[in-house]
Amino acid sequence: MTAFALVDCNNFFVSCERAFRPELEGRPVVVLSNNDGCVISRSEEAKALGVGMAAPFFEIRALAAEHGIVSLSANHELYVDMSRRVSAVLSRHAPVVENYSIDESFLTFPDGEGLEARARALRAEVGRWTGLPVAIGLAPTKALAKLGSDKAKSRGGVLSLLDPVLREQALDETPVTHVWGIAKRSALRLAPYGVRTAGDFVRLRDAVIQSTLGIGGLKLAHELRGVSCLTLADAPPARQSVTVSRSFGRPVYSLDALQSALGTFAARAAERARRHGLRAGELGVHFGWREDDRPVMDGDAVRLPPTNDTPALIRAAKALAEKLFVEGRAYKKAGIVLGGLEPADAAQSEFFDDGSAEKSARLSKTVDRLNAALGAGALRYGGEKSSTAWGSRCENQSPCWTTRWEDLKTVRAAV
Repeated sequence: MTAFALVDCNNFFVSCERAFRPELEGRPVVVLSNNDGCVISRSEEAKALGVGMAAPFFEIRALAAEHGIVSLSANHELYVDMSRRVSAVLSRHAPVVENYSIDESFLTFPDGEGLEARARALRAEVGRWTGLPVAIGLAPTKALAKLGSDKAKSRGGVLSLLDPVLREQALDETPVTHVWGIAKRSALRLAPYGVRTAGDFVRLRDAVIQSTLGIGGLKLAHELRGVSCLTLADAPPARQSVTVSRSFGRPVYSLDALQSALGTFAARAAERARRHGLRAGELGVHFGWREDDRPVMDGDAVRLPPTNDTPALIRAAKALAEKLFVEGRAYKKAGIVLGGLEPADAAQSEFFDDGSAEKSARLSKTVDRLNAALGAGALRYGGEKSSTAWGSRCENQSPCWTTRWEDLKTVRAAV
């Protein structure tokens, strides 16, 4: 029997910050969302002070001042790179690693003795190579591995639910709302049957579970009973769209600033499409603003010959922006969506091809390679037109320690 493992990075965004700023250890720390709006990651010390996930920062400002809570602006470039580094370590221990989210990965271990010791060695290696603490759950199914990793955070970092007795005990002490895949609404449907814990749930008759939660709920029950129904995804599902959007740090009133933002977003979307080997047959633009104190969104889309060419996408985005722009409106958000995606190698060449498409592809690869080496945005297309008018608020953002040469830490040996 194959054992599943779920490796979960503890308080991931905060842990990434602490990896490069050890002075934050033991202090209450929160990481804030775009424009420093809401809490998206908390240290254990911040949780103990009552800071809730997704809490608007203005609501906890007084609490932060009273208890010295350190608030940091999100640095997603750093977090994505640290996630890749964790995955690289995991891939040395398993043939297939399923990156379930930016901070969680499933993998499998062949059945045998010493699995817990192997998991502890893996946890130590991740910490040694990345500086990040992780929790690992071991179990015969993915759902149980997820449950084990949640509980491992307070039980030494590794918890095995391979033993049926330990598994039953863990299920009986877990509220059903804490089970992966059971939301509050599903728990309310189960309540009339006396279901309060995960143990109550797995002891229900299959017919009741299926009539209440459908076939998905029945598969989950089997998973929690130790019968594997979910396998590792050795390849991610095909992307249906690529989206790049952002809320602005201050209202934007000019078409020039909006086009600057969309040019940058289109360039980022094009780079992502190329990274995944895709071309877009449709480009959409959307804007957001407030009207009568309520949020309003508007947008439009245009069909394109399948492309991932940055200049072509920037031109299309700017044309749509000019069409949608209303003078005097205070825009608060903008975004780009690439749709109609298809494999890049599936597109046929034009009959009267003058070679410009090949030249553009070579240029794009060069730009992508240099930006990967020197940091995102190191090399830009003229159509992106740098502007500070639409930038997000990120007053306390850490440097990009791992992806930009100028942000590398300086280490000096003590004399």
